Amino acid sequence: MAISLHVNDFSFENRTPTLHLCFVGQDCQRIPSILGATYGLQTKRLDLSYNSIRSLDGLDKFPFLEELILDNNFIDDSVLIPHLDTLHTLSLNKNKVTNLEKLVEQIRERLPNLRYLSLLGNEACPDQLSLADKDEKDYKRYRLYVLNHLKTLKFLDSTSVRRSEMREARKRGAFSRTIRPPALPVSPPTPAKIRYDEMGLPVSSMEANHKGRRTPVDRRELNGSAGRRGLPDHHFSSTHTGAYGMRRYRYLGQHSEGNRFIRNEAL
Repeated sequence: MAISLHVNDFSFENRTPTLHLCFVGQDCQRIPSILGATYGLQTKRLDLSYNSIRSLDGLDKFPFLEELILDNNFIDDSVLIPHLDTLHTLSLNKNKVTNLEKLVEQIRERLPNLRYLSLLGNEACPDQLSLADKDEKDYKRYRLYVLNHLKTLKFLDSTSVRRSEMREARKRGAFSRTIRPPALPVSPPTPAKIRYDEMGLPVSSMEANHKGRRTPVDRRELNGSAGRRGLPDHHFSSTHTGAYGMRRYRYLGQHSEGNRFIRNEAL
């Protein structure tokens, strides 16, 4: 386990040095408890980049932490951020954060003095360099949304916050979040089932009756010489299969306005 310590200054009041603690590239999934137990009260800057960290459990052992670097880890939407009054810098570049609203709400409630925040390389941050399907407008809406909720920020991602940008964020930042619906799953096509009539011939989808049930039609019916009457009930399937097609028959009578002109003697 490689730990790099840098003494920043010395506090004559507490007679303890303040440290910059670097624990980089150790492939750990959580903050080692020995770090907080040994150096927690002295550390102001903690660098945990290039690990496999998924949880921030143990971060409460650093009550005077001012800078936290967590780049290139596996932090996602399930992470819980502890309350740190002194933290002013948080870097979460290249992690797995997708829910911007949840993260921003945690930061607003638990990091009240945060001034520097970077989320580049996360899906929640629509940066054009890391997400090809995003554009400049997506990123601008993202910035306005974050600045509207985190009013103490002076620097976001790779750009400082301008006064004009903060004024715009206060006006319309709350409604600037872009939400895109997830893509619907595409089901593979279901192979068509072939049905056969009483003569062993395949029943075409054009031969569905008007109730939507596939009917094994006598081939003589196609010539108008036979109908459905006389066939037993078990010949008719209850499985509905809709079909579109052209009608096989047309009305050739003289009364084209409908059945109200048809008399009994014409039946």
